[in-house]
Amino acid sequence: MPRVQRPEPTVASYPRLLSAVRVHDAAVGDAPPMHGAIQRTLGRLDGRTSLAELGRAEPALSSEEVEGLIQSLDQAGLVDDDAEVNYRTGYDVILELEEIVEEHCESTIYRNPFWQTCLAARQIGDLSEKLALGMIIENWHFLFRESYFDAPVLSYVPNTAVRLLLNQFFSEEYGHDEILLKALNFAGLSREDMRDAIPLPETMGLCNALAHWAHSDPLFFFATLGLLEGQGTEHDSFITACERSDLPLGLVGPLKAHANINLNAAHGNLTRAIFSEIPVLDVATVARLKRQLRLFVELYDDFYTGVWRYYTSAAPLLRRVSLL
Repeated sequence: MPRVQRPEPTVASYPRLLSAVRVHDAAVGDAPPMHGAIQRTLGRLDGRTSLAELGRAEPALSSEEVEGLIQSLDQAGLVDDDAEVNYRTGYDVILELEEIVEEHCESTIYRNPFWQTCLAARQIGDLSEKLALGMIIENWHFLFRESYFDAPVLSYVPNTAVRLLLNQFFSEEYGHDEILLKALNFAGLSREDMRDAIPLPETMGLCNALAHWAHSDPLFFFATLGLLEGQGTEHDSFITACERSDLPLGLVGPLKAHANINLNAAHGNLTRAIFSEIPVLDVATVARLKRQLRLFVELYDDFYTGVWRYYTSAAPLLRRVSLL
């Protein structure tokens, strides 16, 4: 089996000893020089002396020996790091994250064939009814499974204001799959049909990724909600394309009802509202959030690509469990 690469242990930049130094040997002057060097180094662990200064202050100890001493004390729970924490406000962070998401979307989602088709639709036939219905089907699958990724964060303990925002959001989102089911019923698909239907792999991939982040990294999950809920958009390009292609009102009506609920409840601003309630984030956390954004946008792009690829093919409208 390949060996697991373990991260190198970190050393406190400004180590502070959490216990007083007591010398029990009355004949300290007769002790080996190394003992005296260690004692003097321990006496300098005041949280104001940097690791580099500690190494320079004691010539009898090498920098590696000083670091090893600090690491041993840290593992024993005897030191902490009194270095100033570098941090940013939550609101400042989310504005930067939004810019990064927008940059990623420029090279992925905005060039996706599904959205290119929607944006180019001007007349009857530009957006086929099968492709539109396919988007509704996959959106239904997504909303039907929304509890997979919303429920884990409803008890978000670190911040009461954020927890209240999430619970309000969930109460407003619950049952939106039933709205889209009306459009599917119009197209001749029953509730039993949809229970027998399998979502596209790209749809489940997005659901599973969001569920993973909701369980393991709630802060990053919060950062995904803006794009998912249409932040910064006053109209839905998909609905506009459906109307321009003169698709039946029985399909378009439920879509507009769903979009209006989200718009009136300002769901697109949920991420900003959440991060506005987070006073500070350290730079390591911000770096982690930024690193994962590309993957999220690519998964969302794959979702639209999957819809385009499958529902513009000759494949049957539903992938049924009963036919496996």
